[in-house]
Amino acid sequence: MKKTKIFIGIVCTFFVFCFTSCTKNEKKTEQNEQKSENSVKESISEAAKKSDNDTFVMRIGHAQTESSPRHRSLVLFKEQVEKATNGKISIEIYANGSKGDETEMTVAVSEGKLEAVRGGDLDYVPKSQLLGLPMIADSLSDARKLCYSDFVKEMLSEAEASNMFVLAVGDDSGFRQITNSVHPIRKPSDMKGLKIRAPQIVATVNFLNELGASATVVPFTELYTALSEGRVAGQENPLALIDSSRFYEVQKYCTIINYQFFPELMYVSLSWWNSLPKEYQNILTECARAMMDENAQITDAENEAYIKHIKSAGVEVVELSPLERKAFIPYAERVWEKYVDDGFATKQEVKDMLSIVGKSVKW
Repeated sequence: MKKTKIFIGIVCTFFVFCFTSCTKNEKKTEQNEQKSENSVKESISEAAKKSDNDTFVMRIGHAQTESSPRHRSLVLFKEQVEKATNGKISIEIYANGSKGDETEMTVAVSEGKLEAVRGGDLDYVPKSQLLGLPMIADSLSDARKLCYSDFVKEMLSEAEASNMFVLAVGDDSGFRQITNSVHPIRKPSDMKGLKIRAPQIVATVNFLNELGASATVVPFTELYTALSEGRVAGQENPLALIDSSRFYEVQKYCTIINYQFFPELMYVSLSWWNSLPKEYQNILTECARAMMDENAQITDAENEAYIKHIKSAGVEVVELSPLERKAFIPYAERVWEKYVDDGFATKQEVKDMLSIVGKSVKW
């Protein structure tokens, strides 16, 4: 009997031990699970906190002065972006080529050494030169319609191969006009025989030559002297440059022909762009469009002032009527066709681009 009681006691003790051990293990497991869950929550919280505290610096270089429409519209861009992101994107603007010339700054953006450049080298988006074909736009609103089109947006993706994203595109200082010191230009035949300075742009040179002028390449830094010495009779440039470079001092006539505009691109480092939250990318995109609209408004307003100033300096300003300007278009169409024949673009690309502004090819 005594042995039986001892045996029962041992068995009870064993079960109590097992139950206690299991209970302890279960509690330990629960504690470990709770600890693990808390650890995950803390990690998520830390990650969120870190993300919330992240700031991004966007250094933007350009080659123009602080008084230029480009710089003034960039100041607006800075204000809008920093306000919309609560300062999470901090923008620094470097004017006057302080970060290098446009080619050097574009290379720096491509290499990730600079976040952005405005007015970058067009060679990274070769198809963008299509926008520089003569007489494709009859008004700056048409020019801007082209710049904002899906056709151009698709074209700009070429930059991604060079680690760049094109954040914005607009017209560079508006339309180009023609000045000379020989006689007023009202019709195509008035261009015949004139030696006109041209940039090294195929479309520009071809157009001037089609009109019977002699397109001559002269470095821009030597242009004022070349005009004053009579080495060239005239030149073509936007009104802003005609005024700021004081060409009115060495030219007698200015024809408002609105024959050509060049695109202005704002490149952003693609690797930097991809590091941004989607929300910030959307803010930058919206503010960049507002920036280009502001640039356009400043350019339009100042072009009127430039014309008045050039006139006051004694230059005869000829503003072509729509009918007079129309007479120059057949010469431009020859350039469009030559552009296709020389392999710079396909006929379909030219047709697609022109359709955006209600035009078509006739060959």
